[in-house]
Amino acid sequence: MKLSSLDKSLQVLELLSKNPQGVSLSELSTHLGFPQSSIHHVLSTFLPYDYVSQNPETKKYSLGFKFLTIGKVILDNIDVRKIAYRHLRFLNGECGEAVHLAILRNGKAVYIEKIEKPGGLTLSTYIGFSPEPHATATGKVLLSELSLDKLMEIYKGKTLNAYTKRTITNLDKLMDELKKIRKQEYAIDLGEHTDGVRCLSAPIRLGGQIIAALSITGSTYTMTMERINNILKDLVMKTAQRISSEMRL
Repeated sequence: MKLSSLDKSLQVLELLSKNPQGVSLSELSTHLGFPQSSIHHVLSTFLPYDYVSQNPETKKYSLGFKFLTIGKVILDNIDVRKIAYRHLRFLNGECGEAVHLAILRNGKAVYIEKIEKPGGLTLSTYIGFSPEPHATATGKVLLSELSLDKLMEIYKGKTLNAYTKRTITNLDKLMDELKKIRKQEYAIDLGEHTDGVRCLSAPIRLGGQIIAALSITGSTYTMTMERINNILKDLVMKTAQRISSEMRL
């Protein structure tokens, strides 16, 4: 099948988004299988509009700042993010750990807000970070009340990738985990996405439906199971409930 120029352009942008350190023209050509001349034409089209930038020293290409402007417009129009922000700040101060807000989009758990305590554990997450939901607490919360048909749209015929030895990679085991999450109204990631990191998440609802997930993330040293069970679990659930109470149809 012959790809259109638009298809090629989108693939170039997608690859750049996964390599924020920059990618050379030859690397783009090798990875995508397109001639360098075709990729150069795409890049030359985007450069004047700041959708793509080029490092003058390394000559590598990366996404341009235009996407920050577009991303801010999108983020600023997500009601749950605006309503949740002050609650995230409060939660961050109370728990002393990083807090995140995520929504489910195109089968991924997309992080739309992050507040990290200065001097705390440095996490690889960022606004726009989109992990596979089966490997994170926020993702499992977002999956927990989907219909079987919706779950199959995401996972049928696909491999549940393993990020650590603790990642759930069996669909039946994932279903059992989601059933438990539905009952208890929270999810825990016990180093399933990143070794040495634990995450605790609870659902935010609108009209009874889960529309987002709130989470606390920290190292296994500070987020002990005793602290999770005795303090953090109640804290994250009550914060999520307060945000839900402010959401309106």
